[in-house]
Amino acid sequence: MTRPPLIDVRGVNKTFTVSKRGLFRQPAASTKAVNDVSLTIGKGEILGCVGGSGSGKSTLGRIILRLVEPDSGEVRYGDTDLRALSNEEMRQYRRRLQIVFQDPLQSLNPRRTVAENIARPLLNFGISAAVASRRVDELLDLVGLDPRQSYRYPHEYSGGQCQRIAIARALALEPDFLFLDEPVSALDVSIQAQILNLLADLRKKLDLTFLFVSHDLKIVKQFCDRTMVMYRGCVLETGTSEEVYSDPLHPFTRDFLGTVLHLRKDNRWEQAAERAEDLEGTAAGLAGSGCIYAGNCAERFDPCTRSAPSLTAVAGERRVACFRHGAT
Repeated sequence: MTRPPLIDVRGVNKTFTVSKRGLFRQPAASTKAVNDVSLTIGKGEILGCVGGSGSGKSTLGRIILRLVEPDSGEVRYGDTDLRALSNEEMRQYRRRLQIVFQDPLQSLNPRRTVAENIARPLLNFGISAAVASRRVDELLDLVGLDPRQSYRYPHEYSGGQCQRIAIARALALEPDFLFLDEPVSALDVSIQAQILNLLADLRKKLDLTFLFVSHDLKIVKQFCDRTMVMYRGCVLETGTSEEVYSDPLHPFTRDFLGTVLHLRKDNRWEQAAERAEDLEGTAAGLAGSGCIYAGNCAERFDPCTRSAPSLTAVAGERRVACFRHGAT
């Protein structure tokens, strides 16, 4: 079933520049964190975004929430262009778009009680203390915690409980969209399952839409409707989570699955190391022209070094940026 789009991102780019220390602070280096990324998230959908560290996953999510301003491109929430909003107008839209961070304890104010942490967004938007207090009790009950313990401080709770508190705070203003920035990576495996089950239940009860960022394709396959694979700021492959997990098309996706999910005693790591050494020698020749993964790809051939493939439809919702699958 096709869902109406809630989030629509078109041609977003973001480059971070590091300046030299000194009087004139000249640029020393720049990194293309997000490179011409486009995506659509349907209302009620869970889109998974996977990739290694530095692939641009978190930056992309922060751009959607306008916590990071892109250099170019368009971000739409329904019919609204978020980039065209003033600061005050965007502040009102922040009620609808919220974030859950990776480290639950670090994301909560240690000097405030749990009740104060959850109530703060409500008070910031002019809701009375009495109404906020009742809402805190409702939210704690919703995420499976005892409201009678809300006088306690975050450090008195476990990691999983702190993440429940962070989720309750994110839901305080009744948002439509949650950016889940690796919300279970800091938790034990058994607790991960509990938090994922909680999020799945909340999605159904509250008709929520998620962008779920993770390093773990196995979790994304189980939790997300669709998966988007990123590498060095580029989208290399998209499709249903089952398709991407069981039949990865892009060489990077296959390598990522192999190294992240299967730590077997074979020569896979040695081959990856050899390709990484090759990358040093070929990167200069490929910069700005070839496929971004060509220098580290065991399947590259001549077209890969001459131009960058576009993200091309293969079948149904499958799209891949690879010359071996018809990309132009």
